[in-house]
Amino acid sequence: MGGIIIQNLTKTYDRLVALNGVSLEVRAGEVIGLLGPNGAGKSTLMKIVVGILRPTSGSVTVSGHDIIKDPEKAKKVVGYLPENPSLYTGLTVSEFLRFVGKIRAVEDAPLQERIAESLKTFSLEEKTDALIGSLSKGMKQKVALIASAIHDPQVLVMDEPLTALDPKTQIFVNNWILSQGKKGRTVLLSTHNLEIVQDYATQIAIIDRGSIIAVGDLQTLRRMADAGKDARLDEVFLKLTEESS
Repeated sequence: MGGIIIQNLTKTYDRLVALNGVSLEVRAGEVIGLLGPNGAGKSTLMKIVVGILRPTSGSVTVSGHDIIKDPEKAKKVVGYLPENPSLYTGLTVSEFLRFVGKIRAVEDAPLQERIAESLKTFSLEEKTDALIGSLSKGMKQKVALIASAIHDPQVLVMDEPLTALDPKTQIFVNNWILSQGKKGRTVLLSTHNLEIVQDYATQIAIIDRGSIIAVGDLQTLRRMADAGKDARLDEVFLKLTEESS
């Protein structure tokens, strides 16, 4: 399985610079936490990586496929969970997951197996035939998580995956995300929950005003921030973003 290589990525909207020369490498099996204040460029970066937005300049390769030159191959190996997933509320849970699986060209037999296994993993077996519109926000988020990985992608890009989840489910999802890295998948995770990144990410990237200002594990970021060896990530994050501004 491959990783993500972002080189000198820029995205501008008229005079607004959303991304300014961003470079970042995420190796296979890494779970990288992407942190930054609101408006820092996190979602823009993720949308370019998954092929929704086109960069102004620079390049992105996903598992060796250039997202601009070879978008079909790149998109096939990526699973994406947007911040506000759109689900078809008139379909049942199983109908929706079959629909997503067929769009993703998953064969019938493995698709059925993956749906059954995923519903069991996420404790949604009893909701197989429930309309998505009848589900709670937390259950909808679980369905969206399953859908993002239904085609067995090499790379997972997740924008605020813990939205609407209760604390118990958050812990489960955190462990699930960690397990994806152990399977060799590359995970790019954006979240405002710094504790999750501190506990689960193998690498951390901080973006501010469209530029990457720090990359590394927590110890590396502590040194960059001139913080103590036991400093929490929230302290380090505040210090680094204050210095950049």
